[in-house]
Amino acid sequence: MFDLIFKELLGIDYIIVSENEEYEIRYSELNEDGEHLFIPLISHLLFSKGFHPFEVPYRNTGPDTELFPSDGVNGPWNFDLFSSVFYLVSRYEEYEGFTPDAHHRFPPTASILHKTNSFEFPLVNLWVQKLKKVIQNKYPEITFKEPKFRFVSTIDIDSTFQFCEKGLWWSLSGLAKDLAKGKYPDALSRLKTLTGIQNDAFNVYDEMDCFHKKYGTEVLFFFLLGDYAPFDKNIPWKNKKQAHIIKTLNETYSVGIHPSYASNYKEGQLEKEVKRMETITGTKQTMSRQHFIIHSFPKTYQKLVSTGIKADFSMGYTSQYGFRAGIAAPFYFFDLEKEMATDLLLYPFCSMDITPLHYYKISPEQAMEKNRDLLKKVKDVNGLFISLWHNESISGALRWKGDWPKVYFQLLKDAAEMEE
Repeated sequence: MFDLIFKELLGIDYIIVSENEEYEIRYSELNEDGEHLFIPLISHLLFSKGFHPFEVPYRNTGPDTELFPSDGVNGPWNFDLFSSVFYLVSRYEEYEGFTPDAHHRFPPTASILHKTNSFEFPLVNLWVQKLKKVIQNKYPEITFKEPKFRFVSTIDIDSTFQFCEKGLWWSLSGLAKDLAKGKYPDALSRLKTLTGIQNDAFNVYDEMDCFHKKYGTEVLFFFLLGDYAPFDKNIPWKNKKQAHIIKTLNETYSVGIHPSYASNYKEGQLEKEVKRMETITGTKQTMSRQHFIIHSFPKTYQKLVSTGIKADFSMGYTSQYGFRAGIAAPFYFFDLEKEMATDLLLYPFCSMDITPLHYYKISPEQAMEKNRDLLKKVKDVNGLFISLWHNESISGALRWKGDWPKVYFQLLKDAAEMEE
């Protein structure tokens, strides 16, 4: 917690002492002398082992939310900052004591952030900014080297192409289904694509590249290379055209693995898919994002660590805007089961393409405004804003017809202006 708060978010060093020093923050149950900056120790969470469900006390809601509050403390700090941060970023609440959704995922409604209506506020960053002001007031000579606001676009490729490279049987059966259901425009589009009259709708890689270069966007791509299954429907990983796209993207951007739905329950599948990507790119794979955002603590992350993954981008929700772990910054996975820190960095995303369309059911214009609001909140705390889109949603095909691709391109523009 001290590394995250002081070194990574504030850019200052610290030492742990048992005697008074020139600068001191006292973290204890009692404020013995009242001379130093005092942060009350309300919860013994940091000193306990294992995990068990418990009701987290809180005060206020929204951006003013405080966990583990104290009513008997006079001074600038009256809640247990370190236990609060640890509870959120360790994802303590996701280990047990909740009812999973249909895909065995932790639902946002089970989170303390749902109870406090604070999902759309980077609470950890806000608390740390408050701590910075308190330190500055007491010790004005201290200088901070905080990270700058940063925007990263991440693109998941679940289906590299809409119609192409699917094989004769798949193409014919798909055409038959379109005709049987009276989807004549879809059938015509399929025929035009397969005969080369029009470009495959999902093949928007050159178009994306133009916009990314225009706005100087930092971009990461994640490709699904699992075996074909009901929830894993990409083309075979050995497909040459797909491999060419991956290699081309890897020359300009960073490309990672998108572990399949099946990798969550099929032994050895994750390792197999990582090796497939390494075979295509010729480079070691260290980045991942779970397909369907399926991950469970600690199993998923233990597997990623053992496979050599160093950075995972699955920390977010499909159905909820905002900050799953209450933070707009990367943080290391702490394994509560093994009681040990790891070198796996978790990068939280706060905006996903499907959220406004399918769950919030708002217009593209409202989605643009929602992104601007989140961008400003992250900018105000010098945080990291990560978005999640797909080549399908950027294509404007199927359910993404209309102005939905504009939501993505507007996000790039707005983020670039804030980074200036």
